[in-house]
Amino acid sequence: MKTGKITAYEFSGEVELSHGKFNRYKVHFADGQSYVFLTKGDFKKKINEEVSYEITNQEYKTAKFIQMKQNFNDKDTKISKLACIKAASEFHAQRGQSEDSDVINSAQLYFNWVNS
Repeated sequence: MKTGKITAYEFSGEVELSHGKFNRYKVHFADGQSYVFLTKGDFKKKINEEVSYEITNQEYKTAKFIQMKQNFNDKDTKISKLACIKAASEFHAQRGQSEDSDVINSAQLYFNWVNS
C-alpha cells in the first residue's frame, strides 16, 4: 500500500470489463508518479487530497484506491493498532533480520485487513 497527494488527474477513456463499464483516469501524485485508476462514474477524489492506493500492475502503471473504513471509535482504533503492531513484532522477531520499517509495514497491512 502506498499513500500520495493528488496533484492532477485527467480522463483517459472508458473500458468495458466483464463486471461493468468503467471510466479510466490518469492520476498524478506529488512524488511525480502517475497511475491509471478505474472508476464507476465521475472521479470523486479531490486535488491535494491524500489517498491510499495499491499498484495493481507496475508495467501498465495501473492502481486501485484503498478505502479505509473509519467505523471504529478512537479507543477501538488504538486497541486494534496495538494488536496489529504486537502481532507484527512477534512475527518479525522470529525472522531475525527485520528492520523497524518491516514491522510497521506489516502492522499496517494487518490493520488494513482488519478494517476491510
